Amino acid sequence: MDKKDLDEYMEALWYLAEEDDLSLESLQKWVDVTFDEQVIAELTEKDLIRQHGKNIELTPKGYEQAKQIVRCHRLAERLLADVLGMQLKEIEQSACEFEHIIAPEIADSICTLLGHPSECPHGLKIPEGNCCKQARDTLGSAIVPLSRVRIGDLVKVCYINTISNSRMHKLSHFGIIPGARVKVHQKSPSFVIQNENTQLAIEEEIADEIFVFYPEDKAESPAPQRRQWRFGRGRNKSEAE
Repeated sequence: MDKKDLDEYMEALWYLAEEDDLSLESLQKWVDVTFDEQVIAELTEKDLIRQHGKNIELTPKGYEQAKQIVRCHRLAERLLADVLGMQLKEIEQSACEFEHIIAPEIADSICTLLGHPSECPHGLKIPEGNCCKQARDTLGSAIVPLSRVRIGDLVKVCYINTISNSRMHKLSHFGIIPGARVKVHQKSPSFVIQNENTQLAIEEEIADEIFVFYPEDKAESPAPQRRQWRFGRGRNKSEAE
């Protein structure tokens, strides 16, 4: 069996493990390629899985291989959605192609570029890589929600932690992406940030989802959230969904 088809099985095994439903019957329903019991024998021979009657277990080697395939797939989805602005219905096929060709070091570079996202656009968990752990160890204490940045301070966006695809697209449209530098312009009566020459009014709830590099000793304590927000450019602000 070629690598691409083998990867499809390993990806399916990961999804089933997430659902706590690892069995031959479930695998047969899940895989996109034609199910072949010879593949099960091959995966067992390669020490990627173990069989217990009708149930299957990923070996440590199989776990790491499946994890990397799924990590590449979900990072590719984030890249296509957040950077290229593709719609969810458009990204699946491209992400499936990416997962077979992205080397681990390239996946880590994409992950770093995107600010080490924790979830794909569908809200599924992205398996962590070494780059995520290193970033958390070195920068964790200095990464805070934008809502805790003091007025007038310029900060760098590290990542955006939201499961709302429309919200992510709106923020991306105004340049609020990992690596962008933003300044907190005001916090009352509305939360306003500035990115280059664009001012954007957002709800504090959204500011809580934008994480920035900011020394913990400078950050303000969390404040009660306000519940009205809108996106806008300059003085021409429009209501957002």
